[in-house]
Amino acid sequence: MLNRSWSDACAVVLVEDLSQQRLPARWMAAALRQAGLSARLVHCGSAADAGALPARLHALQPRLVVLSLLFGHLLDVYLGLAARLRSESGAWHLTLAGPLPALDPARFLTTCPALDSVVCGEPEAVLPRLAARLVDGADWRDVPGLAWRSPDVRVNPPPWPALDLDNLPEPVRDDGIPQFQGVGFATVEGSRVCYHRCSFCLPCAHHRDVVGAPYRLRSIPNLVDEMERLYARGVRLFLFDDEQFLPPQPLRAERVRGFADELRRRRMHIAFTIKCRADDVDADLLRRLQDVGLIRVYLGLESGCPETLERLHKGVTVTQNAAALATLDRLGLVADFRCLIFHPWSTLATVAREIDFLATVLPLVPTVVTYCETVCYAGTPMHAELVPAPANAAVNPTDGGVVYEIGDAAVEWLRCRARPVIAAQHAPQGSAARVTRAWYDLLLSQRFAPTPDNDRAALALRRRVLALNAAMLDVWRALLPGVGG
Repeated sequence: MLNRSWSDACAVVLVEDLSQQRLPARWMAAALRQAGLSARLVHCGSAADAGALPARLHALQPRLVVLSLLFGHLLDVYLGLAARLRSESGAWHLTLAGPLPALDPARFLTTCPALDSVVCGEPEAVLPRLAARLVDGADWRDVPGLAWRSPDVRVNPPPWPALDLDNLPEPVRDDGIPQFQGVGFATVEGSRVCYHRCSFCLPCAHHRDVVGAPYRLRSIPNLVDEMERLYARGVRLFLFDDEQFLPPQPLRAERVRGFADELRRRRMHIAFTIKCRADDVDADLLRRLQDVGLIRVYLGLESGCPETLERLHKGVTVTQNAAALATLDRLGLVADFRCLIFHPWSTLATVAREIDFLATVLPLVPTVVTYCETVCYAGTPMHAELVPAPANAAVNPTDGGVVYEIGDAAVEWLRCRARPVIAAQHAPQGSAARVTRAWYDLLLSQRFAPTPDNDRAALALRRRVLALNAAMLDVWRALLPGVGG
């Protein structure tokens, strides 16, 4: 039986950067409520937000506080919040959830004594069991999928079997439906994990090596049922957050056809975005999706250098990457991608090849190319491949990755020199963000309120983006000759 003094209050508080409109804490809250436990979502996206949280928690009196870490840049904020919460109350069980801590729980439990545990298994399976034990005043240390101290760190085996996604309750959306330019939007997921093995990918390493769960799909009726309920609440733009929207062959064509047919059958006039890889770009399938609302594709391209693609275990070729961009351009679908221009094994030659590739495909690119340093997360294959592997290396507070130096000193110098350029691109009001907003304005207008000016506006935007991308390539060309100077 649940202890009524706790169940009458709020048993669990889930802390996450809710402004990102991601789903982890929303799924967790739904699973907890399905188990009969009260759960509240609380936003924390900055140090200022964290400063106001202790007072809210004192008012809510939870038994369990879940810090759901979406991105590494909030790592210091969340660990600092845990320390402050522990100093104010010993009654709260503090746990950290997310792929980053789940892959390296010993580090987090050692460096942050305020934490009681780290969630390593799928949170929707772990947290209801943990919360129920805490509410009942029972021992929680054998909960499957949980890491804890005894005093050494122990990691309990994950719950099994893996969750059936159709049996999960729909994510909690207590904060209402957000809008962009008057259009309601929501993040949804039709699958979990990815069936590829890119060496740098944190979510895939987490599910494959810690959770032990395979790539899974929701059934089409189950997925579209949720979308239809959101549609009734005013959602017209659906942002698919699947790591891999398109399933492997031979399931792919049937799933795309079934999804499109179900949307038509229910007369849902929507727009949506997906993520996929370059080798998944198939003109016929994407055209079928485009007919029912696909407007934008986030393409896992990452590189135009053969050596880098091999190092990152991408399993694609430069030719496939270029062909994918050409196909999306012919279809009129907006493609977004990033260039992982720096990684631990970068050389001046690999950087130059990235620039040459981008110069070749630039007319096919409608969005600002964002340049990134490849983050090396502890527990990923990339981390294991570093020689020597920095087992005790510091964690970068800006991204949560393991600090590394590029072996080629000239490229390491270039990386340091280029950081202000990269940071400016990624700023909230930087060129990439402004172009993203401009494309959404235009694409939503084309989909829901088309005007004769749409085509002319799209052409003008493409020309401006081409000029921006060309100017950035000139910056990189200017940096390269000065390496070491």
